[in-house]
Amino acid sequence: RQMCIRDRYQTVHDALAKNGSSYQVLATKVNNAVKLSIEDYVSGFNKAHKKGSGADRIGRVSVSTEKSSQRNYPYGAFAAAVLGFTDGEGVGTYGLEKSYQSTLAGVDGRTITQRNAYGNAIADENATTFAAKDGSNLVLSLDVNVQEIVERYLNEAIAANTVENRGCAIVMNVKTGAILAMASKPDFDPNTPLDYSANLAYLQEQVAAEPELYTIYLRDENDSKKFKLDENGNKIVDPDPDYTSTYRDIVWKNKAITELYYPGSVFKVITAAMGLDSGHATLNTTLNCSGAYTIAKQTYHCAGKKAHGVQNLAMALRNSCNIYFIQLGQRLGSSAFYDYFDAFGFTERTGVDLPNETGMMKYYTKSQLGEVELSSSSFGQAMAVTPLQVCTAISAAVNGGYLVTPHVVDKITDQNGNVIQEIGSNTRRQVISESASDAIRQIMEYEVADGTQGGGRAYVAGYRIGGKSGTSEQLNMDRRADGDYKKVASFAAVLPANDPEILVYVMLDDPNNAHTDYSSI
Repeated sequence: RQMCIRDRYQTVHDALAKNGSSYQVLATKVNNAVKLSIEDYVSGFNKAHKKGSGADRIGRVSVSTEKSSQRNYPYGAFAAAVLGFTDGEGVGTYGLEKSYQSTLAGVDGRTITQRNAYGNAIADENATTFAAKDGSNLVLSLDVNVQEIVERYLNEAIAANTVENRGCAIVMNVKTGAILAMASKPDFDPNTPLDYSANLAYLQEQVAAEPELYTIYLRDENDSKKFKLDENGNKIVDPDPDYTSTYRDIVWKNKAITELYYPGSVFKVITAAMGLDSGHATLNTTLNCSGAYTIAKQTYHCAGKKAHGVQNLAMALRNSCNIYFIQLGQRLGSSAFYDYFDAFGFTERTGVDLPNETGMMKYYTKSQLGEVELSSSSFGQAMAVTPLQVCTAISAAVNGGYLVTPHVVDKITDQNGNVIQEIGSNTRRQVISESASDAIRQIMEYEVADGTQGGGRAYVAGYRIGGKSGTSEQLNMDRRADGDYKKVASFAAVLPANDPEILVYVMLDDPNNAHTDYSSI
């Protein structure tokens, strides 16, 4: 036993000598019982060896402790992408923990005084003490029941459709921007954020399926910012890649705000709103779809190359007719289309109170919108935006025309429950008129209708629901084995359709459904 103690002493001694400091952290995050047992042991050890000599004199062991806190998440992997997590020092690293770090953390207490050569405080009436300040509490707009339902069914949808690149869902109040639920799956347990083992098989398949995103290449030994190149100037694939950081990054990401996608037909709601507000279309405006339409030598088709014939705006939305919306986009023109696109918030972040919202949206500027670019943009296949941007834009289209700022924190309170700050609704601007918004509500309800056509699967007897499905092609990704583009299936629903309060949005990124690619099916 004496040798064991001497070995441990030597280990600590070597650690102190190595970093040239008299201070060395031996352990962190131990509970109080462990702390007390160590202190008792050290006290007894020092007494027993106080008068030792020669080989028995090891020296005095001095151990000190300091209080720290540890964040626990009792619900485990629940709303993980929203809540985020803290690092080993309790500093917010992701999610709300990061964006509200200073609010939650409070301020440590401290005393400023003089010390003697032994480090002991000198009694001094000039010592200054600053009291500790407790951190504040966040009261979220998330509804625990809605969040649980969203996560459960999102997991089921991902499994049922063999979704390759995760999925996300958002439930939001269209009038205030309050987020009632937000989920990205698969995700992680914030109590053990470094552990991705529960989703390892899924992550391995995702990385293998999307080499254009996840391939790891060898780095230059002399400059880690550069890649090694072969004789043809191509990057060299790492033969033994370590995907640890890649796997963690995937499950940590809040897909609703950090990743871009092509919205596809869901965007037709916005093009319809542009047409109605600008006066270039009414509910009764008819245009013909022959199944194909050529713009500057570029020929467009509707899904399945269907010819929908003469149809009005509501019929075109239900049929998700590319040709109708291309013609409507041409009527708008590049200048008006871009101005509306900008006003609906697609060229800027939504301003949600979560960190890491991307600002790298891809779209054609006004000067870049030629006839072909405008045509593709009109049915949502030429811009890459975030799911939350789509949600705020559709909310504006149905709530009377107002673009609101989405938020997760409802209010901030102190330790006694007193409200320090109310977040509330923040309207950025009015995008379209109330009359245009009323027309959008009508055609979105017609899309769901009686459950027989279009977005009919969103129909629920006894409820007035409006919606729009979207199946988009991921033009920035390698094609699938069958030669077709990878797809994204999404659906946005609003209810009650006559005066919407709630928007429900679901997106599945690259579903591999054996029966169909289309989100309406």
